[in-house]
Amino acid sequence: MPINNCLENIKRFLSAEKKETSSALFRVTVVAFEDKCNLNCGRRFADILQRNPLFDVHFFAETFPKGFLNLQGRNFFDFIDRGTQILNSTHSDILIWGYEENAKIRLNFQIADQYALDNNLFHSLLDSLFVPLNFFTSPETFSASLLLVICGIIIAAVPPVTNDQKDNREKLLTDIIALLAADTSPKEISREFMPYIMNMLGKIYLSNAQKNLNETDVEIIRNLFDSALKNKQFMRLPIYYGCVYNNMAQLYETMYKQAQTDGSPYLREAISFYQEAHKYLNKNYPYDYGLIAYHLALLYFDFWKYTTDLQALRDAVTQLREAEKVYTLAQFPQSWCHIEGLLGYYLTSLGMTTASNDIMQLAINSYHNQQKIYEQRVYPLEWAGIQEEIGNIYYLLGKQNEDDNFMIEARNYFNSALEVYQQLKAKDRIAETKRRLAKVHNYID
Repeated sequence: MPINNCLENIKRFLSAEKKETSSALFRVTVVAFEDKCNLNCGRRFADILQRNPLFDVHFFAETFPKGFLNLQGRNFFDFIDRGTQILNSTHSDILIWGYEENAKIRLNFQIADQYALDNNLFHSLLDSLFVPLNFFTSPETFSASLLLVICGIIIAAVPPVTNDQKDNREKLLTDIIALLAADTSPKEISREFMPYIMNMLGKIYLSNAQKNLNETDVEIIRNLFDSALKNKQFMRLPIYYGCVYNNMAQLYETMYKQAQTDGSPYLREAISFYQEAHKYLNKNYPYDYGLIAYHLALLYFDFWKYTTDLQALRDAVTQLREAEKVYTLAQFPQSWCHIEGLLGYYLTSLGMTTASNDIMQLAINSYHNQQKIYEQRVYPLEWAGIQEEIGNIYYLLGKQNEDDNFMIEARNYFNSALEVYQQLKAKDRIAETKRRLAKVHNYID
């Protein structure tokens, strides 16, 4: 499908004939909805989506218990794990789940690595869109505007891989936003659905504008999230407005990262909204809780650098410890390794600021934990870099305590790193490590 035709394809969303192609932009799987009286809403919805040439749509009809879809029990791991299995088995880019509540269908959207630490934007599985049940039982009544929103959610959530996919994604989202902005038709949906729609629209706009937010973008996105929060009395569970707070936090975090001058006001707002989100996306929803804790840790650490507020540094360590409980060695080895490295760095900063040998030892322990992943025989360069970090802690301890025993430990760690660098012929690393060793010898020789 030529990309310059996608605007017209979106306009013909309901009527366009499906063009079978092996290069469909988005592979979508609709999982059989959990609805009453065997209404088969999921299959009907898959048929509606199949009309869109942008999508290669499959219906997953396999029956299995879906109690986790109520979102109220401590079974969120089951939700994630089952979805991951289906994504892998169907080779899909995104799953759409449906669950009936009070004559409404709640849609949730799942992608692979949904809670990865390095995702630019965090699309929570808990972010929900409610749709009137009759839209599925009588598909000819399905709102074209709402289908555009769903189309935007799918495109915004799926992370592009190739440069072509990135270009296509940007153009598609721009087209969808233009169509939604120009849509002045009467809406076939009542006010109780609007907070969910406003939240999703905010996510679509933010996904489209995240690389270069301007004042107009910020005002539109903020107003959409504000509108959702002003109508949160229509939201059945607190987690739904917890998601809005989380998305608002991401807006301010993006603004902070892009700030050309003093970004501290955005930093404060991002922290405040993540704190609010944490109240509702709590430990019953561990992935959301852990990822928010990770973002808070990064922001608290930056806040400490801005203000030298020691409590912010302590909070950064606390939040990383919370993230560490979710991103465990067994389930997320690479994420756990990354968090351990940050903990080593943050704890070193805290130990030096408070002159605490015990905290410095905790930093050393975290760096040793990192080496459970970065083993010397597999990752010699990374392993040696961690040896240097530990050597530096011992050097700082030696200076702080005027203790040669710490300096000897520092020398041993630097020497072990130097041996690896020399084997790898890493000239820059060799020079830096020798410089550090010279500083040690100034104390112990």
